[in-house]
Amino acid sequence: GKASAATKVSKVNLIIGVIGFTAVWLAIGYGAPFLCDFIGFVFPAYLSFKAVESADTRDDTQWLTYWIVYSYFGILEFFSDYLLFWIPFYSLIKCSFLLWMVNYDGASLIYTRFIRPFLQQREAAIDQVVDQVEDVADKLDDFVEDIHNKDD
Repeated sequence: GKASAATKVSKVNLIIGVIGFTAVWLAIGYGAPFLCDFIGFVFPAYLSFKAVESADTRDDTQWLTYWIVYSYFGILEFFSDYLLFWIPFYSLIKCSFLLWMVNYDGASLIYTRFIRPFLQQREAAIDQVVDQVEDVADKLDDFVEDIHNKDD
């Protein structure tokens, strides 16, 4: 490509250099958590867009699975942040995990082995809570609407 011709460095060496630079940045660089979140969010979001726009529905399932696992991982990470902070090279490990989920169907593995059985066992209870929350939201909406109508 153009970069290879301009630098007189082979395409393979350029790719290895970019990967190496990114790995070092994730390991010790300033803003490593942001870079990791960017890689784990923006790249999959674009591929999800491409999947939605394609006629094939198999890739839709792949990306829905990724986002389910990503969401649970984010919740787990939020509550364990004070512990994770002390793990050396955590951003590099996290980014590697997210890339594994995207490129090697790791999200499907985690979903099938852990998240799906967990949710299936608790589905009825979760549905009941969701129904209760919807009822409260409907009542709140009615209450706000009544207040708004009284002001008119």
